Amino acid sequence: MTQPQNQQREALEGFLHRFFGPGNGVWPGLDPDYRYKDRTLPFVEAIRRGDDAPVVLPRVYTDRDRFVVYVIAREPGERAKTAELIRAFAGPTYIAYDEQVGIQPAWLDPDDPIEQAIRDFAGDRTTFRLETGRTLEHRRNLAGALELMQRTEARRPPRMWRVAKPIGRLLAEFDASLSAGAEAASSVVFDHLAAAGGVTAANLASLRIKRLDRLGRSEAILQLPELPDAIRQDPPLPVKEAILNAVFAALEEPLAVGDLSAARARLEEQGRFVPALLDADARKLGTQAVTVLLMAATVLEDLPALRRLVDAVQSGARIGELPSLIWEDAQRFLAESDDAAEPRVVAEPVPQIAGSDASEAFATIDSWPTFLAAVAAGSSEGQSAVEERSWTAWSPPAAHDAALAGFLDGLENQAAEEAWRAVGAFIDAVGYAAPAGLTAHAFIRNAVAFDRFGPGDLAVLQALAEIALRAGPSAETYAELLDEIGAYRSRWVSPERASIALDFVDRLFLVACPDAEARSKLAYDLLEPLWRHQGRLNEADLAFAKRLSRELGVDFPWQDRAGSDSERELSLSDLPPMRVLLYSLDEAVLVRCAEEIKQFAPAVDAAMASDHVGSAQLRQKARSADLVVIATRCAKHAATGFITQHTRTKYIHYADGSGSASMLRAAVNGLRSVAANR
Repeated sequence: MTQPQNQQREALEGFLHRFFGPGNGVWPGLDPDYRYKDRTLPFVEAIRRGDDAPVVLPRVYTDRDRFVVYVIAREPGERAKTAELIRAFAGPTYIAYDEQVGIQPAWLDPDDPIEQAIRDFAGDRTTFRLETGRTLEHRRNLAGALELMQRTEARRPPRMWRVAKPIGRLLAEFDASLSAGAEAASSVVFDHLAAAGGVTAANLASLRIKRLDRLGRSEAILQLPELPDAIRQDPPLPVKEAILNAVFAALEEPLAVGDLSAARARLEEQGRFVPALLDADARKLGTQAVTVLLMAATVLEDLPALRRLVDAVQSGARIGELPSLIWEDAQRFLAESDDAAEPRVVAEPVPQIAGSDASEAFATIDSWPTFLAAVAAGSSEGQSAVEERSWTAWSPPAAHDAALAGFLDGLENQAAEEAWRAVGAFIDAVGYAAPAGLTAHAFIRNAVAFDRFGPGDLAVLQALAEIALRAGPSAETYAELLDEIGAYRSRWVSPERASIALDFVDRLFLVACPDAEARSKLAYDLLEPLWRHQGRLNEADLAFAKRLSRELGVDFPWQDRAGSDSERELSLSDLPPMRVLLYSLDEAVLVRCAEEIKQFAPAVDAAMASDHVGSAQLRQKARSADLVVIATRCAKHAATGFITQHTRTKYIHYADGSGSASMLRAAVNGLRSVAANR
């Protein structure tokens, strides 16, 4: 054995002795005479052989009744692959996890000697911490499933990991998940994109920035290690806007009290990347981003940039949107500069290079009909319009609803597949203001035709159904829509996806009903699979399923208590006094979620907020909350960023959808986390 091999062997044995040291009672000190060593020996032998499989190591806590298994990916880029392997061999039968969130990596505690040993050993490789029930049978079953996973993976022929879906479709799913407010699904799709390859590091950074911006995580954006590289690559305008929005979050408080000096100090502290963004097209940016650019141009005394920004604001009649002290400060500086400067010289016209055919074609995309046509054709101009969010300057889709629906319904297969790339833009553009029901219905037919029932797809389908129903369809269209949604329920309704099914049923209750029979049929079709497997529902999903059954007159003999939580979870009725802030722009969803929390957790005080921008009242709610739950669909960055900036709790959970059940599930998970760590 060579010296490096000896060193590796010694390092491995050192790690194993630390892992099985104080704090882990599964095989104390790797004692060769330990009575139960045979249960753990296969995992230790696998790591010593260096099998081409994830590392699996069990642990029994010595200070409490808790059993976990750590699974460490073989390579740094195998997070998604390892999660899929765990799910295939052990979940959801032997481990507990949220199907919508998927199996997620663990954060390892540096103060825990066992987990610190893993951190030192694994480096940048992903580690999962898996838990099962407390009985010996549960623990044996989980260990057996993971041992089989290791053996199978070690014996398979060497092959490269490939993601079946093409990159273009994954990118479309990512954008659509963000637009639909599917926070967990967007995280899963992002992991797939990172694992698939073919996406540059700068593009991955841009996607991460877009996601953090949607979540209102301003500080996380500014702390990204890859942020400087992303800016150097001249990212799309929405990414630039996300960065500027993140900077604005730091300026908001001093601007609110009119303290310009403090705002400038904050800008100098947080805005080191802003000078590189001064050339962004202000006409297409939001108020926050324009405010930051105006301040930066004034502070830097960059007259050309300041004049360009001022012209953009004046031509767009947007002066009233800006903080008055920022606008007045910019005007004052311009006036002083003009007084001190020589008369402005009119610049000679700069010869322009004749536009290419492509740029001319792109220039013709100025409305939703031309946009959908370009996307369906698979053109680069259409893709550019998607990336640049060009639709923000157009009339909303509702202005062309019938024409857009007719166009989508008339597409051939390939074009229809391409047109799905615009669904995220459509959901974003519609928002909660002007529903385009016919177009949403056409997109639903597209989803059903192409079998789009993955976690991210279902969140999009739910958002489309909400738009279509809110548009007030006729009785005939209403029945047709509900029939299409329920036709393939067997492919996606399950206890693991209960909150998605319940969101659909909840929406049936909240909107007008022109056909009671069709509504009852879909409610029955979606609730019946949950009733048959009600023993696997958690407490919150069971309670909300009962409520919907009662409200819609769909009678099922539901059991009194949830079965899946009872073994290892604190009952919700026993939760200690806590304050939770629920944030969504859908007030009906907030009310129903708060009512349910009051029913099953009487000691919990639920506050609601649907503000579009920050306010003193929202700040007070955020500061006093032990838990914050946010639904991000159509949420305004000004509000979500304001909440995350002012909250004092580390417990911020995001609903994986925009319905009551999704928000309720996020709230229950968050309340349990807060209670467990008190």
